[in-house]
Amino acid sequence: MTQAEVKLQSDSVEDLLARAYEHAYDAGWTDGLPIIPASPGTVQRFIAASGHAGNDLIGVLPPRKGRATVEAIAVNAVMAGCRPEYMPVLIAAVEGLTDPHYPLELMQVTTNPMCPFLLVNGPARKSLEINCGAGCLGPGWRANATIGRAIRLILNNIGGALPGVYSKVSFGSPLRYSYICAENEEENPWTPFHVDRGFKRDDSTVTVFKASNFCNISGGEGVGPDEILRQIATNMPPMYGGGDGVLLLLGVNHAQSLHEAGLGKRDIQERLWRLA
Repeated sequence: MTQAEVKLQSDSVEDLLARAYEHAYDAGWTDGLPIIPASPGTVQRFIAASGHAGNDLIGVLPPRKGRATVEAIAVNAVMAGCRPEYMPVLIAAVEGLTDPHYPLELMQVTTNPMCPFLLVNGPARKSLEINCGAGCLGPGWRANATIGRAIRLILNNIGGALPGVYSKVSFGSPLRYSYICAENEEENPWTPFHVDRGFKRDDSTVTVFKASNFCNISGGEGVGPDEILRQIATNMPPMYGGGDGVLLLLGVNHAQSLHEAGLGKRDIQERLWRLA
């Protein structure tokens, strides 16, 4: 994606937006969905909200080795429908994606439909209204929908992971549109994820996971902790992709049942390891 100013004129807002969408689609800048035109003034507001200069380099994205500057991130954030205040989350996510230990280059070109999954912790969850409750992985929340979408546009437009060009993914995945949620820290009977990783509870963090598969584990209502863990463990082996482990998101009821049985996170991990 090369940054260039494109001037479009129209007699109506509706026609202007339609023409902007068609132009971006023809240029290969979208995920197939309509975009918000990234006007210079809007991009500057996003840069200002980031706390960085526009030419600050956050990372280099494979396979194109595109320079993910703050300005380039802002352009994609605008197109995705983000608000300016989402910029710190996007910058933190790009920092995580370009960490040498994260398999981004493999993710960008493989036939596997793997994609990033973002978990947000800390005060930013509330201030940005990132959903951490019912339906947190589905539609209906602007922050979840547009932050995840902006990451996909960044990976495609800056990194060059265009389907059928550099990206050789066989079937793809709907998770590649947007995959992000926050942790429900208020109803979590244990310590939040970022605290387990050494951060303070009032720190705002973004954790970037490599996600390959998704499995909804139904059942477990009205049964004891042993049956809850058995049902989870039964579904775990197919999810163990690439030797990277399994990320388990527990609903509030199941988490509370396990906690009331005296089980901590480590206890649950060890039992699931044995059962699976």
